[in-house]
Amino acid sequence: MKGRLEEMDKRKFQTKTLIAEYEYLTELEDFRFSEIAYRLKDGSIIMEYDGAGHSLYGLKLSFSKNVGRKGMYSINNDEFETWKAIRSQREDSSFIDWENEYEDLMNEEHENVLRCIGENELPF
Repeated sequence: MKGRLEEMDKRKFQTKTLIAEYEYLTELEDFRFSEIAYRLKDGSIIMEYDGAGHSLYGLKLSFSKNVGRKGMYSINNDEFETWKAIRSQREDSSFIDWENEYEDLMNEEHENVLRCIGENELPF
């Protein structure tokens, strides 16, 4: 992972498209965390995370004091594909690949159009 994006230009983040979401679902609220992937206008990918005190993104301050953290970091396409493969396999969590959902929807709509007008009646 490349690191935090605090020094990057904020205008770059004004146009972002949600591409995937992950939530670690556990009965223990202190261990829950979420990760959201966005594709920016320039094609780069950022991950936004939100974690509880004992979660993957938590920070231990002392023996009995843990705090959650929020933030974001930049990843490349290979890291994104690895993240998707790992997160989609977890059974105790929720993972949605919005790019895949959109592609499935477009394919379904295309098939519906073909059924309605018939494949031999296409104007092109």
